[in-house]
Amino acid sequence: MRKLTLIMWFVVSLLAFDKSMPNPTLHQKWCEICGMNLAKFYKSNHLVKLKDGKMVQFCSLHCLVEAMPKLQIEKIYVVDAKSGKFIPVEQAYYVVGSKVPGTMSKVSKIAFAKLEDAKAFQKQYGGKIMRFDEVLKLQKKMFAKEQRRIKHKQNKMAMMGKMLYEKRCKKVDQKFSSMAKLKDYLAANKICDLKGKKLQAVALYLWKKQHSKKIIVPKDAKCPICGMFVAKHPKWAAMIVDNQGHKLYFDGVKDMLKYLQNHSFKRAYVSDYYSGQAINATKAYYVLGSDVMGPMGKELIPFSNLDDAKSFMQAHRAKAIFEWKDITKDVLKKLE
Repeated sequence: MRKLTLIMWFVVSLLAFDKSMPNPTLHQKWCEICGMNLAKFYKSNHLVKLKDGKMVQFCSLHCLVEAMPKLQIEKIYVVDAKSGKFIPVEQAYYVVGSKVPGTMSKVSKIAFAKLEDAKAFQKQYGGKIMRFDEVLKLQKKMFAKEQRRIKHKQNKMAMMGKMLYEKRCKKVDQKFSSMAKLKDYLAANKICDLKGKKLQAVALYLWKKQHSKKIIVPKDAKCPICGMFVAKHPKWAAMIVDNQGHKLYFDGVKDMLKYLQNHSFKRAYVSDYYSGQAINATKAYYVLGSDVMGPMGKELIPFSNLDDAKSFMQAHRAKAIFEWKDITKDVLKKLE
């Protein structure tokens, strides 16, 4: 009984801490990078003052790190979780890896203006106290792994967003410089009667559509192996650039690999199954033996990251995942 009471107390205290502050300081409504509601995730917000004087706000250190290479930064601030005010990051004491859930990361990073406040939080929720330079170095180290997980979730949300957009939204032809501006536009122009996760899903779909880099197949391009018009099956399109610089198009990975058994190439691209984006064929992950058929039957289905490949494998009763270097003639025979 005592153990249950302690657990309930901890959950209540965690919810109390995680609750949005009543009067957050917002320079925009949505995170510049991911488009999430800044007020909802205020206690992990970071604010950047650019050299031109503009202020840009992020939901998390993860999103700030993603944006950093493109920013002319003059000063960085973080929310003091005690007062709710922004403080310079050099003055902050971060509690890293506490039991409080992280934002865009499994490792939470909660900042305080005073060391004693950080220690009090640490005593209640655990974690390690660090200064900004240490936390930034850690975040950069974790970024790639976190980004793969985030993109996996965003790809799934974008697929739902596509359906919602086509059924319940007005057409959007504009291009946007950030997710924050995209979501502002959707709300201001009443593009959708959607809120929360559904609005986020539509925004993710439109953002990915804007930045689409799909394989563009000429209408008259025929697959060198089967003779099909590849443009009729854009979802499965694959392409190589040969040693003479010529582009050759295929209606699936299987036919492309058959061709490459007897030919060399400079570059090769395949279409990510979830996003439709063109990806480097030599760096993709390929799922074999699923219940999803391509234009020519059984197919090796490509993904840009391993998490997406594993998710698809479970959902479609597939048998194996291969990297490019592991696809042998014996693997191709299983597709016959």
